[in-house]
Amino acid sequence: MTNIELVPQRSILNIIINNTFKIACLFILLLSLSCSNEEACAYLPNTEPDPSIHCNLQSELNLSTGIDVGGNVIPPGKGIIDPFWRVINNPPLLNCTSPLVSTINGSAYLINFANFGADAWVNQTGTTTLAPIDLGTSDSFGCNNALNNEGVRVPYVFERPFCIIEDTCIDFNFSLKGDDQVYLQLIDNATNAVLSTSPTYIWTSTEAQNWTESNLCLSAGSYSIRAFLVNTNAIVLGFSMLGNLTTGNGDASISNNIEGCCVNNVISVLNILEENCDGKFDSGSDQLGSGWTFNLKDASGTIIRTETTDANGDAFFSGLANGTYTIEIVNQTGWLPSNPTTGTATVTVSNNQVELLQFFNCRA
Repeated sequence: MTNIELVPQRSILNIIINNTFKIACLFILLLSLSCSNEEACAYLPNTEPDPSIHCNLQSELNLSTGIDVGGNVIPPGKGIIDPFWRVINNPPLLNCTSPLVSTINGSAYLINFANFGADAWVNQTGTTTLAPIDLGTSDSFGCNNALNNEGVRVPYVFERPFCIIEDTCIDFNFSLKGDDQVYLQLIDNATNAVLSTSPTYIWTSTEAQNWTESNLCLSAGSYSIRAFLVNTNAIVLGFSMLGNLTTGNGDASISNNIEGCCVNNVISVLNILEENCDGKFDSGSDQLGSGWTFNLKDASGTIIRTETTDANGDAFFSGLANGTYTIEIVNQTGWLPSNPTTGTATVTVSNNQVELLQFFNCRA
């Protein structure tokens, strides 16, 4: 008589569960190896990588103007754009008819006015000079920026973002030159707080200015070096900055935002107060609207940030994640929005984009 060993019902159930689990794991593994269409990939779990693990973290960043991803100097020329620096405002110009105005689009162009030597004019060895206009190596601009309400030329504002992935302390020693005037600031993009300000370089009257910080401790987040470049003589403008930013204790915790470690989209607002309501800035009659409040709303309509325009009528919303946002002006007594008439503008930004907006207001 053959003995038949009975398998308990619970054991049979365990065998079925274990085999089913193995088959499911194998299915997911095969999908991950051969995922080539959206329908199949939709079954995979959402495994967004941890930026602190996958980013190219460093203990030192070269923040100089005109440097490529590998740290090499980029030669100037027509249509050559800095991969890290960008222009985050578009100030009004005085009676300007130059066709080069059309090249003002948020890009920082690599130039060399009159093809000067590496250390002549505002050039510095180890950098390339930047301008908000595509001047190449021979063009001049011939336009002047408008005056703000305090009688001061409105600067072009450049921004060089970077990321701090873990809390750290930093050191830097930057050298700057500019035509006609330039100064720099270190900005916390989340709050627009100014953390440090450089001396001002004035063309022909000062030596290259050095800007130094030591053991400046910063929390993880998005930061920028901003350059404020003023044009006063209507011929040419440009600036250069040379130097590295390092962590004080050598820890690898900083990175270029272009590598995806953090996103730094920018929405820039220029607020203009009109007298004749023609939808453009008229020097001598129109004003730059300083001290006005603008709200930033997310896609759900929730106010997530508020900024006040500075003396130049500018407000900057930097360090923004990819997404759709609405900018809303807070009306002031005696004024009505004329363009856009709703007093709001909705934009979608991604991939470290700069969006330049203008708001016009007429007397009520």
